[in-house]
Amino acid sequence: MLLRRISVFLLTLAVSTGMASYAMEATTKTTKTTKPLTNPDGTIKRAPAAKPYKTKKTRKSKYSSKSSSAKSTSTKSATTTGTTPTATTKTISLRTKAPAAVASREVITDRVMRSLASTKVGIENPRALRPFFDQLHQLEADPKAQLVRVIQFGDSHTAADVFTGALRTLFQGKFGDGGAGFSFAGYPFAGYHIRGTKRAQSTGWTVIGTHLNDIGDAMVGMGGVSLSTEAAGNWVSLDADATSLQVQYLIQPNGGSFEIRDNDNLIATVSTAKADPTAPDAAAQFGSPVEPGQHHFEVLTTEQAPVRLLGLSTENNAGVTYEAAGINGAEASLFLRWNETLQQPLLAAVNPALIVLSYGTNEAGDRNWTEEGYAAMFQRIIERCRRLAPNASILVVGPPDRAMRAGRRAWKPFTGVDRIVEAQRSVCRKMNCAYWDQRSRMGGLGSMRDWVTISWAQPDHTHFTGEGYTELASALFSDIVQQYDSYQLPLTRAEGETK
Repeated sequence: MLLRRISVFLLTLAVSTGMASYAMEATTKTTKTTKPLTNPDGTIKRAPAAKPYKTKKTRKSKYSSKSSSAKSTSTKSATTTGTTPTATTKTISLRTKAPAAVASREVITDRVMRSLASTKVGIENPRALRPFFDQLHQLEADPKAQLVRVIQFGDSHTAADVFTGALRTLFQGKFGDGGAGFSFAGYPFAGYHIRGTKRAQSTGWTVIGTHLNDIGDAMVGMGGVSLSTEAAGNWVSLDADATSLQVQYLIQPNGGSFEIRDNDNLIATVSTAKADPTAPDAAAQFGSPVEPGQHHFEVLTTEQAPVRLLGLSTENNAGVTYEAAGINGAEASLFLRWNETLQQPLLAAVNPALIVLSYGTNEAGDRNWTEEGYAAMFQRIIERCRRLAPNASILVVGPPDRAMRAGRRAWKPFTGVDRIVEAQRSVCRKMNCAYWDQRSRMGGLGSMRDWVTISWAQPDHTHFTGEGYTELASALFSDIVQQYDSYQLPLTRAEGETK
């Protein structure tokens, strides 16, 4: 009995102590004072750096290939491409007996390479690229004359900047380095990077545009993703080699200000508040020339007021840019959901010579799309691109081959890509756009199995490895250059005259 009374007493004492502690903690929280926005020396207090998003790791198969020259990153198989492929590599399961796989590997590689090099498949309707070719010819004639910009919109095949990064390297190797060009501000989603640059951001930003079921007010700028904050001290940084910097942002009611710094030197302080409160929200851009070379740029909010960043751009004076605006899991119809009024002045300022549309993988897995319905939607995208950038040529890159699970270890070719390819091709014929049938370049229906076997595609049978994306980029570049080399410049009147 005595022990029981002692136990009850101790339990009562513990509960009382806990309640008292909770009350003290609650009182402390309610009397908490607001932290000052500045440091003792008057500088803005910086928010802590955000940690990069982590990608899920998958278990390595015991039947994995040992080749060091061709490996791939494993990603979860899904109906939509919600995971960004990366250039880092891991071994993959061949799903076949190791001796047979090794014996057939060289044969399969040779078959894939012959398909990539085939002259039977190339750019359809290459005449649509003539305005783009004209600018390239002018650049070749005078390498310091102008900047020729290419921007690719797409899904996860674009988002990781492996495919587009390889194309950037190839174009700049032939026509000159125009810089990295446009990129999203900060680090808006897992796996995001632009080759040749480094980026970071603080913890206090809200990403708008990557949650595809709800993109908020659709005020996401030129590429479909924006960063928003209402706190002082939030920042994004970008390391790049450039001779100019552009910061794209939203003009809005009671908008806050931000500082732009280059290697810790203040370039400007920019206000994002409307001068006329009755005017609609609008996009704006601040640009500044910088000394040639490597730079560490930083954008830092300076007050507790709303600031929304729509993108950053770093360029050189001349050459080619190949810019990537890809979003994981995106379907082409997402392009039509972005606010066109906001997108128009930004894309007009870029004035691209070539717009590349690379969609279709996710739509192929969406049974709601019929060939006719998809074609009508895709035509609206082409019409919008023509309004936004009337001087640009348009190239549509068709979806790659894909396979779907048929049991635990079996895969079957996915025929859902067929209707998307046919719809895109028919729209390109009607709207005078160039078309590149990526699936045919791979080897046609069912070729994804070969690409996985030789470690050029990932085990999800949807995405590619770094080597696979590089090979596809090389094939596309080769097809474009082949048409460019055979293209004859229009004759001037004097050149056309005969004696």
